[in-house]
Amino acid sequence: MKFLLFIIMLIMLSSCAKFPEEEIKRVKLEIENLYYQDLPEYLPHDWEQIRSIWIALDEVEKERDRLNAQRLVLYANYKIELIIQKLDAKKKEIEEKRQRVLEKIREAERLREEEIAKKKEETIQEIIQPTEPVREEKKKKKSRTFDDIRFKLEKRYPTFYTVKEGESLEDIAAYPFIYNDSAYWPLIYKYNRNQIRDPRRLYPGQILKIPRNITLDEIYKARQEAGIKNFKALPKNAFTYEKYKFLTEELLSEE
Repeated sequence: MKFLLFIIMLIMLSSCAKFPEEEIKRVKLEIENLYYQDLPEYLPHDWEQIRSIWIALDEVEKERDRLNAQRLVLYANYKIELIIQKLDAKKKEIEEKRQRVLEKIREAERLREEEIAKKKEETIQEIIQPTEPVREEKKKKKSRTFDDIRFKLEKRYPTFYTVKEGESLEDIAAYPFIYNDSAYWPLIYKYNRNQIRDPRRLYPGQILKIPRNITLDEIYKARQEAGIKNFKALPKNAFTYEKYKFLTEELLSEE
């Protein structure tokens, strides 16, 4: 009630005042600023209300209706102040939700990295096993050399690969230390379906498992899926499990 009396008093006092052209321009500028602060996206209902005020201001400006113009300017200022408060609160609420989501993503990434490291160690342990019964002292000696063998194997044929900017599955499969044949890319996709939704889209920093214990049938199927007509004609230097196994046995015999 006090607010309405205040408006009426202002209108009576300003009955002899000139048309509030500058005030209307200022109000429209503030409404425009609200638009660029994404008010239609955050508070669509409030945007429709404030847009209707803009349209009403256009009408009174066109008709040079001074009394209604003054009334609309006062109401618009009041409404804009309320909407600014609501918009700030809405943005704060959304930002807090975004931060909570980011925290969950970081935690999931941490757990995923721990799981990858664990699987990597398990994969290496599955491959590197003594081929013959040995005496206890030889077991101890070989256990001391496993780290060296793992290092040499990983250097020649890594079992995990970190994606770099702009790389595709074909690019990665074509590296000599991966498969030396871009047509192997469906293998990488198959063994990393848990983190690759679209085989045409990778993200820098993704850690991909590179399967080594693969059969010829798996290789043929992958090359066929890659569109190779004569998919059984492997390139001379293409990776096979036999090559990997031979290198493993060779390193073990050296030790």
